[in-house]
Amino acid sequence: MQPEGPYRFTEAVGACQVGRAWSAVDGQGRPALVVVLDGAAAADQRWREAFANVVNTLAQTAGGHRYLAADFSAAHPWAAYPPAEIGAPQRLFQTLGMDYRPVAGGSPTLPPPPQPISAQPISAQPISAQPQPVAAAMQPTSAPPQPVSVPPQPTSGPPQPPWVPQPWAVTPQPVSGAPLSPAAEPTPGSSPPYDTFSAPGRRIAPVEPPRRSRTGLWIAMVVLTAVVAGGAGVFAGLTLDDDGAAPGPAPSASPTVAPFEANQFSLNKPKFEGDLAPLAEPWLARMGGCAADTEAGGPKRPADEKRHVFCRYGGLSLHFGLYEARSTKDAARAYRQQLNLAGGSLAPGLREATRATGGVSGAAGSYVEYAFKGDDGRTICGVWWDRDDGLGALYLETLCEAGVGGNWDALRDLWRRTS
Repeated sequence: MQPEGPYRFTEAVGACQVGRAWSAVDGQGRPALVVVLDGAAAADQRWREAFANVVNTLAQTAGGHRYLAADFSAAHPWAAYPPAEIGAPQRLFQTLGMDYRPVAGGSPTLPPPPQPISAQPISAQPISAQPQPVAAAMQPTSAPPQPVSVPPQPTSGPPQPPWVPQPWAVTPQPVSGAPLSPAAEPTPGSSPPYDTFSAPGRRIAPVEPPRRSRTGLWIAMVVLTAVVAGGAGVFAGLTLDDDGAAPGPAPSASPTVAPFEANQFSLNKPKFEGDLAPLAEPWLARMGGCAADTEAGGPKRPADEKRHVFCRYGGLSLHFGLYEARSTKDAARAYRQQLNLAGGSLAPGLREATRATGGVSGAAGSYVEYAFKGDDGRTICGVWWDRDDGLGALYLETLCEAGVGGNWDALRDLWRRTS
């Protein structure tokens, strides 16, 4: 392949469903790494704009990739990078939601093409920094990258605010403490009786005792012996009871699920099947108010999902979405990656999207932090998590300030304990 431009391609170094990366040299023999949008995507205006947006955004992002030259108006839009920017093609195409694969020997094996979907692409925040110079006229664009499957079209739109009532308007506190052991509860009779013989001080002034007959002395000794023996029996009985040897149930040595959490578990579990079940498992005893899109009064199902379950956890909205195909799940994740790139100024501390391993399940998957403006102008913070072994995803959202006080570490810790 040798599209128009000042570079001569020498060897393919990687490919994805919508483009390739090439080792190349310019007219003066200087090496470069050229990324090209080709195939059907090159003829689709939405893909062309998405490609240009990602190239410019990465060039202006700290730790990004600055290009030498670019031509977004060419029949096959391209961007050239210095040879040292070896990671640029992979990051560019993965930001677009594509499965980029580096190759050796110049014969890339293309991943399967994504399935087209029907929703329209959505513009995000414009990038204000000055773009890098390009080799030819560049198509003006006003939105940051919008990664999607062919053709590029984020399917669910901006993450929907929770269905009424909004969870941050009602913030019931979750029951998160460990259940109390029965042994910790004080019970009547669990402490030894008050010992009148050991109490300090005298209660009755001493008087001269009257002379008693031997019969009375023997009777007193018999009574005293009986009292002492009975008291010893009482104390012995208490000791056995404290050791768990007395009749009756002994406290359990292992922790049990408290009634409220057990009830939440039984209510929530039937709502999650298939690929949603492993995502929901760590949450079943924690979250509440769960409703599926198939229930009366349940949440509206996003257009790109085949099933949606909405739950609450404190001030957080939990969205469990099941997708028809891997390509639609990839497109939904790619939209959050767009929000990640544009959301740093909205929610400081937001980290770059990455591959991750679930803290509880140990499953491999994709983790994306993102932020966006809600309908009322307040910033919403979110975390997206999807596992490689299924078509489901969980995205949790809350008001950045009112929900978590701008503390991303709090959301990360919660994800680690429930993923």
